[in-house]
Amino acid sequence: MQLSKETLNIIKNFSLINGSLMLKAGNKLATISEGKNVMAEVTIAETFPSDFGIYDLHEFLGVTSIFDNTDLDFKEKYTLISDSTNTNSRIKYFAAGEGVVKAPPATIKFPNADVSFTLDASQLAMIQRTAGILKASDVTIMGDGVTLSVIVSDKKNDTANAYTHSLGITDETFKAHLKVENLKMIPNDYEVAISKKKISRFKHTASDLTYFVAVESDSEF
Repeated sequence: MQLSKETLNIIKNFSLINGSLMLKAGNKLATISEGKNVMAEVTIAETFPSDFGIYDLHEFLGVTSIFDNTDLDFKEKYTLISDSTNTNSRIKYFAAGEGVVKAPPATIKFPNADVSFTLDASQLAMIQRTAGILKASDVTIMGDGVTLSVIVSDKKNDTANAYTHSLGITDETFKAHLKVENLKMIPNDYEVAISKKKISRFKHTASDLTYFVAVESDSEF
């Protein structure tokens, strides 16, 4: 089996959420953070023959990058990693022991959305960039009954530097707080839904890649 560039990019992105990953039999990938405040799921082009736990995703990705045309041959307890054009060399890579890597829930049943909008790739990039420059820890999606805005700042500091961008209009009044560190999405446009039940969903507009991000408890709806 050869992993596409798209699948490898997804696995690299998932490694930012959790350093381990359980590959489940089939064509679905899912991960969840240690704090259970970020979950991501996607359908990929490849189909894995069986469950295979990876304890150190960064190491696994490093191993798969050794060869130019990486091929994975999954066995019961390990996979043989080699170059599909030259099988003289190979790496025997063992699966993580049972119970070491836990799979996330099969899926999340998202409640009714109380707020919905589109966040395009440039807006997402700007949020992540300004958060880094301002050393901001919080992203607030806010509605004042007229304007829907995103604010990047430190919500606990009234004098903290802040970036504000208008996303559109709304007749809702609310403040949904998210942690910057939880916004680990692959750059793209996303359909965003926020529920007053303290959960948000970011759905990739070009695939079924979906991130579920916890909304902080001090949010106001």
